[in-house]
Amino acid sequence: MSETPDQPELLSVPITSLRQCGLDEVGRGALAGPLVAAAVIAPDDIAERLGPLSRFLRDSKTVPAARRREIAIVLRQCVVTYEIVTIPTEQINERGIGWANREAFRLLITLIAAREDVDEYVLDGKVRPPRPEGVAATIRCLPKADALVPAVSAASLLAKVYRDDLMRALAIQHPHYGWERNAGYGSTIHLTALREHGPCAEHRTLFVTTALSGGQKAKRAARRVLTPELL
Repeated sequence: MSETPDQPELLSVPITSLRQCGLDEVGRGALAGPLVAAAVIAPDDIAERLGPLSRFLRDSKTVPAARRREIAIVLRQCVVTYEIVTIPTEQINERGIGWANREAFRLLITLIAAREDVDEYVLDGKVRPPRPEGVAATIRCLPKADALVPAVSAASLLAKVYRDDLMRALAIQHPHYGWERNAGYGSTIHLTALREHGPCAEHRTLFVTTALSGGQKAKRAARRVLTPELL
């Protein structure tokens, strides 16, 4: 089939792509430790830059731990820019996990906006932060964005690896709870240690109380406990 005369002209028109920044948090459902969130601006050719590792560019919870660390190293080198913030346990206990989630995203948008021009911020989930002053870009909440938007997947991976390292460091100071293996989530080892030794300063008071009383949050958390090879 021959080409129409208009086709070359149409193809020669410059196409401008939307510049997205992906944001995701890690540790929202944990019983202990900080909330960690990351923001990433990824290049359009991120899959090509990652090569064989591109198949692991997805929700960090579905990626084996060894692969997460491997891809995080490459991501730090090949993304346009990234930022990571933490909200400490003390603030989570004082103001709640919902506030912590919104504040983490607000801080990230503020940091990225100071460095880069962005058309759209894509946030994993339904938590919408207050719009930082001076930020005009679209802020879009998208459930399952960590499986749909490469920049959000990258943010999920960077945040997960960063938080896991924090929890391993905290495990040295608080060795009873197995945080080097469960990252502060409600595993059997963690819950048993809480009953035997009680909570420490890094525990989220409301979460622990609910978990030890067998409340609905604890039951949901138990169903979400990751298999050892994914922790």
